[in-house]
Amino acid sequence: EDQAVASKRTIAVTGQGEVQAVPDRVVVSFAVETTAARAGEAAAENAKRSAAVSTALKAKLAAEDTVTTSRYVIEPRYDTTRTGEQREPRITGYVARNEVTVESRQIEQVGALVDTAIGAGANRVGGLQFTLAKRADALHTALEKAGAEARAQAESVARGLGVRLNGVLSASTGAVPVLMPRRFEMAAMSADRATTPIEPGELTVSATLQVTYEIE
Repeated sequence: EDQAVASKRTIAVTGQGEVQAVPDRVVVSFAVETTAARAGEAAAENAKRSAAVSTALKAKLAAEDTVTTSRYVIEPRYDTTRTGEQREPRITGYVARNEVTVESRQIEQVGALVDTAIGAGANRVGGLQFTLAKRADALHTALEKAGAEARAQAESVARGLGVRLNGVLSASTGAVPVLMPRRFEMAAMSADRATTPIEPGELTVSATLQVTYEIE
């Protein structure tokens, strides 16, 4: 069968379709960092502050939203050696870092979530991403547009060559993940400032369609 297809006269084209969509889900991470002379002290202080952050966030989230621990680490801190010094680094303390990731449908409340986490004790915010919880409809529309563009390309090529299209021999698709990462890194700020402004904007759902047509 492959040899039969290979012997046919064909035109191969690639169509692309894009759909603009308003994101309906946000993923953002918050971290609590604490330092102390001993590892146990850093961990204990971190646990207290992290629990407060999680409790405050959960109070703001809807039932379908989630708060999960994405990373936890305790690391030693070393003193810095000067250039030319020949001594072993010395541990001066320990850093405990607890990072949680929030997934929420409350797009309009992202700024308030950031303020809530910082007000409860988080001192790092990052990893802000907007996406679509259900992307099937947007993806289907993008694929339809990609198919229409592929057909239009093939027809233009066929007219230019003076031949006629005679059906599709093969087609394959590809889709780009629906994700809008935002560079977002901030440390704790004063609690009396205005709500942190974060605008999701729109994201683009892209799809490609590679089509091979037989020609007469």
